Amino acid sequence: MMQSHVYFTARIANVLAERGHKVTVIDNVFRYDVDNELSSDIHQILTVEPSPEIMEGLGHVHRLQCSHLIQNSTLIPKLQEMKFDFAIHEVFDSCGIGILEVIGIQKTVIVSSTGPMDVVPITLGVSDTLNTPSLLSDYGSYLSFFEKRRNLKFLSAMLNFHEMQDKMISSLFNKYHKLRKSSEEIMRQANLLFYNIHEGSDGMRMRGRRSFDIGGIAFKDQKNLTTEYQNLLSDPRPKVLVSFGTAATSSHMPQNLKTSLLNAMKQMGDVLFIWKYEQDDEFTKSEEMTSNVIFKKFMPQTDLLASGKISVFVTHCGQNSLLEAFHSGVRVLAVPLFGDQHRNAQLAKENELIEILAKTDIETPSKIVKANREQSDPGVFSSSKCKEKCGEASDFNNRINIFK
Repeated sequence: MMQSHVYFTARIANVLAERGHKVTVIDNVFRYDVDNELSSDIHQILTVEPSPEIMEGLGHVHRLQCSHLIQNSTLIPKLQEMKFDFAIHEVFDSCGIGILEVIGIQKTVIVSSTGPMDVVPITLGVSDTLNTPSLLSDYGSYLSFFEKRRNLKFLSAMLNFHEMQDKMISSLFNKYHKLRKSSEEIMRQANLLFYNIHEGSDGMRMRGRRSFDIGGIAFKDQKNLTTEYQNLLSDPRPKVLVSFGTAATSSHMPQNLKTSLLNAMKQMGDVLFIWKYEQDDEFTKSEEMTSNVIFKKFMPQTDLLASGKISVFVTHCGQNSLLEAFHSGVRVLAVPLFGDQHRNAQLAKENELIEILAKTDIETPSKIVKANREQSDPGVFSSSKCKEKCGEASDFNNRINIFK
């Protein structure tokens, strides 16, 4: 799971625990930062360490880890003894779905830390596949004939991946637990469906009566900025925040793209750039550095966006980052890189909330400068539009009341 998935699911667990539920989290470790996001109210964390063979077969990573998980001699019996009332799971892989069926949980909730995973609305019968952009497509709501044709290729790829994964994992559950249901059959039994979406930045799609948009629930509580950041924000120049997320980090960006970005920033000496760059390396220590670029291995993104001092947010267009920017009314220049980020960007642009800079344009400093200048122009963008489209803070925060 990406870190954004961890934030989203951990936040749901925390909200339930805060409201008095006895919450157990199954931490099927691909990452070691899940427990960092959980509150002290969580009743129990059951951690299953990674399979030693996982690095030898990345192509079968889900199958390897799932096999390792369901052969755990103590986990399944322990879960069966606990008599859970209901369970929440993300359809990122099919293993969790099978686990819940094996331990006999009757009431389940499907959550998605992104937009709808194609297989879910199709399985539940609430999808118009011809007119709905696939999760991995680069389209918005309005598709031409040829775009629909290309969109179906994205959809086919997603469904083929799920089918391949489901066959491998279903065979494991059949072998070790005599479970013969497919993940689709189990999904159809779900009671509720939660999406990490805000309707103000979403496109047209079919919605079932059991589905709810809870985008914004993953927001971290705002904290006071440190003196260091307060001093940075006191600089009279406009401030631009630059972050490409936790999966495609800036420090691993190709050298020519990093150099192009830096050259563009140097041409805008009247702007202060705060760039999330995860390593101290030759690039950050080079002679080409400029006084208007500040590198940070980590930065309190939510707090900076909420400060009211950020003019533009240059982002990879992950769903959580977008929602945080909209919540704070910050202008967004999106550079979608992979996965659902292209779709996120197109839908947000469709709602007149962002501008998009193609990742291929990062190679050209003049295009970066032009895009930044245009997005900084108050005549092009009004922060009130974000507030109008995506709601005030209470609109986001009240979404946790769905768990009462």
